[in-house]
Amino acid sequence: MIKSLCLLGYNQILTMEGNMKKFKVALLQTFVSKDKEKNIENAVNLIEHVSKEGADMAVFPEMFCCPYDNSFFKEYGEEEGGSAYAKMGDAANKSGIYVVAGTIPELEEDKVFNTSYVFDRKGRQTAKHRKMHLFDIDVEGGQYFKESDVLSPGRDV
Repeated sequence: MIKSLCLLGYNQILTMEGNMKKFKVALLQTFVSKDKEKNIENAVNLIEHVSKEGADMAVFPEMFCCPYDNSFFKEYGEEEGGSAYAKMGDAANKSGIYVVAGTIPELEEDKVFNTSYVFDRKGRQTAKHRKMHLFDIDVEGGQYFKESDVLSPGRDV
């Protein structure tokens, strides 16, 4: 069963030839469990589903394969090319659509980054962005959550 919220919409894009063309984008909000492989499988199924509905691009949310909590980021993290990365690229290739792979906890040396990858219709990585401005909140007598306790900020725009 696919657990998600999907919004398909058309945008107009200017082609290299100077013509306007419709480009259908699927914005996906997914249910994230503690089972990383099931989260990835759900994402792959969604890519297949929206491609059959005519989407040109699937866009996933932040940490689509990992519960959004500091205690999980390192455990669910992977180096570039890991399971989530590879399966999202493969799904982009098989479905023939662009995929913005939300963010994945990326491990590099002793650091964890909140990293987004973009794959083209052939499954090749075309972009990578590490979140630069981490969410930190510390309300006296109230809520405390600091991504910076675990995540490292990216440096490139």
